[in-house]
Amino acid sequence: MSTVYVHPELDQLPGATDALIPIHLYGSRPDQAGRAALGWSIYDELTRVCASLNPVAFDLLSISLAVIAADTFVSRDDAADGWAREINLVVALDNPGTWAPVLPKLTRALNFLSGDVWTLRVEGGGDAPPAFNRRVSRNIDPRACDSACLFSGGLDSAIGALDLRAGGRNPFLVSHAYTHDAAKQEAILPRLGAGAVRFGAQASPVGWLDHGNDVQMRTRSFNFLAMGVLMAASLLRPGVARTTLFVPENGLIALNPPLTRRRIGALSTRTTHPYYLHLIGEVLAEVGLPIDLMNPYAHKTKGEMMAECRDQARLAAIANGTVSCGKWKRTGEQCGRCVPCLIRRAAFHRAGMADGTPYQAKGIDLHQFFEHDEDPDDLMAMLLAARRLDAMDVDRWIAMTGPMPLVAADRAGRVNAARRGMMEVRDFLRSEALL
Repeated sequence: MSTVYVHPELDQLPGATDALIPIHLYGSRPDQAGRAALGWSIYDELTRVCASLNPVAFDLLSISLAVIAADTFVSRDDAADGWAREINLVVALDNPGTWAPVLPKLTRALNFLSGDVWTLRVEGGGDAPPAFNRRVSRNIDPRACDSACLFSGGLDSAIGALDLRAGGRNPFLVSHAYTHDAAKQEAILPRLGAGAVRFGAQASPVGWLDHGNDVQMRTRSFNFLAMGVLMAASLLRPGVARTTLFVPENGLIALNPPLTRRRIGALSTRTTHPYYLHLIGEVLAEVGLPIDLMNPYAHKTKGEMMAECRDQARLAAIANGTVSCGKWKRTGEQCGRCVPCLIRRAAFHRAGMADGTPYQAKGIDLHQFFEHDEDPDDLMAMLLAARRLDAMDVDRWIAMTGPMPLVAADRAGRVNAARRGMMEVRDFLRSEALL
């Protein structure tokens, strides 16, 4: 088992050993070999927010950064099965007594999210949230916002923002702003209409270690959610006792059912699965954060989201510039052939909208991956799942993703959305003469 000790004060960090990795929380760079640092860019960006930051929500952000640090710097090479690591995480918080009772539930959520075995412990000595610095430039003023919404630069989150604004809402947009993603987010933002407000930052983990980093970083979505919670909590004030954090994701991707048996584990991400969001929602309630997590598209396909978007003119202007690709962060270019890209292309086809996305040149013609044997795994998995769809027990298939909502109507709506999402993919593959 690897122990990761995370603290904002350098003089409180222990020395590194083979079994212990010290992490400087809200530090910019590690000060010595064997250590790592992360979070400075987020902390600095928070000083630009013209609002009071909730200390309990800020502790959630600190926990999420500690989790990202552990996920990044604990190597999967040492796991018994090459995947599931045993991680003992210790993090200093400003209000550890508030968080200690919910750690078992939070641990279950993290185990489900990353596929690892987590042990969490909190202690005192953590940072309080930074105050607004009036002297900095580019101030972020969310005081006119009535909710928060995750805004990744993807197609689903863009539709989420457009629908909210078309419905008279003014969401505070929250972005996990990795380098390529930030450029997309900043390009889309002014096209959403006047008055759109966005907070964007990234964890920026940096390690001075003798092994490489884990590039999967499955817990990145936990940090994204924690940032959203912190920004949603900044909207709470006299007269506003409760608010909502919207998490826009189509029903098929939210469940992400395994296309083949091989994909049940390592290739099935769970970042917006209802069980995971339900656990996080219960944690928020138990620590006194009155914030509702809502995915308004849990019962819709990506194509239905596009076809039913309440601002078709703006969607047409920005859709091609959004990102869906699972390999985008590695290349800065959408491949056109991974599972998210295939679902995206099927959505354009379902909505009857021309797809002008600048995919990689070799990703346009899908036939070539069989003719030249170029990385056909995702396409082959989609084809196999599409061929089996009519004979498939979809309820059983969806159950393989994890626990589902107990309310029958909600559960049925999600299952049917996943089925229709696969039908969209099948129709697209047929249009490409692949089925």
